[in-house]
Amino acid sequence: MEIAITGATGFVGSVLVPMLLAEGHTLRLLTRKPQPLAPKDGIIWIKGDLSDKESLHTLTKGAAILIHLAAVISVSDQPSPYVQDINTLGTQNLFLAAKNAGIKRCIHLSSITAYNQFPYDEVLDETRGPVLSTTPGYDYSKLVSETLALSFNDENMQVLVLSPTAIVGPYDSRPSLIGKAIINIYKGKIPALFPGGVDFVDVRDVAIAIRNAITKGTPGRVYILSGYWRTLQELAGCIGTIRGKRISLPVVPLWLVFSMLPLVKAWAALTGGPPYYTKQSVYNLIYSNKKISHAMATTALDFNPRPFETTIRETLEWFKQTGVIS
Repeated sequence: MEIAITGATGFVGSVLVPMLLAEGHTLRLLTRKPQPLAPKDGIIWIKGDLSDKESLHTLTKGAAILIHLAAVISVSDQPSPYVQDINTLGTQNLFLAAKNAGIKRCIHLSSITAYNQFPYDEVLDETRGPVLSTTPGYDYSKLVSETLALSFNDENMQVLVLSPTAIVGPYDSRPSLIGKAIINIYKGKIPALFPGGVDFVDVRDVAIAIRNAITKGTPGRVYILSGYWRTLQELAGCIGTIRGKRISLPVVPLWLVFSMLPLVKAWAALTGGPPYYTKQSVYNLIYSNKKISHAMATTALDFNPRPFETTIRETLEWFKQTGVIS
């Protein structure tokens, strides 16, 4: 089967692409960067991006399935028209191209941030209302993009949306924000932790769910892919157990976290790098739902998240194999 994929060189894509190749599929992969002149068997590279309609036409032409992974992730406190445009207008451009190309089934990767997390101690499932913020930024852009994607679902082109929680796991080569946190905790480079936590899901389980959605699941529906909610303290404790050396870090009170924000921003401006943390990144920890259900995905997509401890152990093993940690 010929499958078109955006975001194939990202974290999820790095796991999904080998899986699909091993099953004998031919993959048409959108890329912004030049790729080797001799592509791997089964891969067709398409140079372009989500704003380039001609490249999207080339990407989707002849494909039976579309998997849309690409998105700009941001925890910035500033409204971002760029994030909004890429994640929303890019999705619209892509799905219009897919419709014109006669693609039969589309899988759109969204995010749990598209949902209203409150109330935090009640089960959050696919019936929960949308995020309340309409500020141009990541959360709202994911809500709009999944709404756009679902609007294309009809008898000619089936659309499914998968909404993972915080993705973690091996093959995190860039690495992600969570991957960086795991590395720094392991190396002892973090002096203290923030309050709160998030729901973690293994990247390999997300990739399996995407693969299964090619043939399983009901078109027009959203499926939440969640794993296990853990505090940052619990994450650090797990890393310490695996490392064989206990990690005990203080948790910084919220008043101090927020009072330090001006200094954090000033230091980022001085060094030219991203801020160590933002108000939004802290909000993501303290205002995250603790009971996110993946029951629908388990029934429809055979989604079964592996234990949290297994994910962290195998993530650390992969970082060791690649020389990131020792």
